[in-house]
Amino acid sequence: MKLFLEDTIVAPATNLSKQAISIIRISGKEAFNIVNKLLKKPLIEKNVQQLRKIYDNNQLIDESLILTFVENNSFTGENVVEINCHGGVLLTNKILQLLIFNGARLANPGEFSQRAYLNGRINLLQAESINNLIEAKNNLSIKLNAIGVVGKNNDKVIIIKEKILDMISRIQTSIDYPDYDDIEGSSSEEILKSLKETFNLIAEILKVSKRATFINQGIKTTIIGEPNVGKSSLLNALLNEDKAIVTNIEGTTRDIVEGEISFDNFSLKISDTAGIRKTNDQVESIGIEKSLNQIKESDLILYVIDKPVINQTIFKKIKSKKYLIVLNKADILSKEEIKKVFLQDKHIICVSAKNKEVNKLIEKIQSLYNNEDLLVADLPILTNINDITNLEIALNLINSSIKNLENGFDFDILSIDLYKSLEIINNLLGIIEMDEEVINNIFKKYCLGK
Repeated sequence: MKLFLEDTIVAPATNLSKQAISIIRISGKEAFNIVNKLLKKPLIEKNVQQLRKIYDNNQLIDESLILTFVENNSFTGENVVEINCHGGVLLTNKILQLLIFNGARLANPGEFSQRAYLNGRINLLQAESINNLIEAKNNLSIKLNAIGVVGKNNDKVIIIKEKILDMISRIQTSIDYPDYDDIEGSSSEEILKSLKETFNLIAEILKVSKRATFINQGIKTTIIGEPNVGKSSLLNALLNEDKAIVTNIEGTTRDIVEGEISFDNFSLKISDTAGIRKTNDQVESIGIEKSLNQIKESDLILYVIDKPVINQTIFKKIKSKKYLIVLNKADILSKEEIKKVFLQDKHIICVSAKNKEVNKLIEKIQSLYNNEDLLVADLPILTNINDITNLEIALNLINSSIKNLENGFDFDILSIDLYKSLEIINNLLGIIEMDEEVINNIFKKYCLGK
């Protein structure tokens, strides 16, 4: 159902800075009327480009190319006017002020996308892809989210919806009309088969979505090890900058130092931590405690050593995580010492952080997170943690239905779980209106003008 909100909103769609062109976007039923108050020649209400002079009262302040979109042809599903004015900060703010003075309201962050969702122009999956595309930090993120913006793979979610709806319909018919026991597809075996197909499809979507969270959000990577093994030097070498202080004094790093590295297919959110050892220094102890907590929250651990000995106390804390053991200072170790380390663990990479010889480590990390296959997965990718969590709930509900049917429970018990699953899928597709507060929370993280 098309929903027009009462206010007409305005915001800069480009950053407010000195540049050639600034774009100001206005959306709402009064968009044309408000802009016309700044013009002597009114806009034609068609989907066209129009060159117009902009006035403050009778004083000419700019000549701009104006793009106009009428309702169904716009991003928001409302009348939209985009003013491409000259990119001076003062001029852009001046035109914004005139539009607000003449009846527009400054948009909240993400409000344009929110209106597009409310007016049925995009679903939540597309909305998340739009935001991720703006925030993209690597090439694969751009490619994946561009697919999500156009909703190319959303048909799989629609298939899930149709399967659940079909099962509910058949089950309900069997309950309401028990004498008609020959309805096609309504036997226990046929319902069970459909449930398992739905389960497998949801599980596939969740699998690729969890992999894709690394692409959009970055891989939380923590460098750990004993003091003075070269953790800070490794961070600096990976970032190619002097981010962390490096000295020969043990315990130099007492707090977490962070940086970010972008590759073609993923980004690393990398943290250098305090060296792990027994100490009576109260401040250093706090840093070590933070290091141990970082291990729990990390997706990848880089455990740095500088001699052919693996500290088993540290190793026990990381062995359940994805990890690489980084043998640093390899340039000063003998072949026998290096060989001795490789006999202890297969996840070992030799580097010389001081000499910035870390290419082998970078290549290994790239091989761990080569996600190009996601581009041909032909599946929708959920990037919002809440969406993933909700789909996991739907998966568990479908699984519960499978077990209940296999255990001989009546169809009416299945209907309860299936209705809950259908509600989750509908919310992803934007079919059922959510509570206003929930919708506001979803879109408020978006940038202004989007």
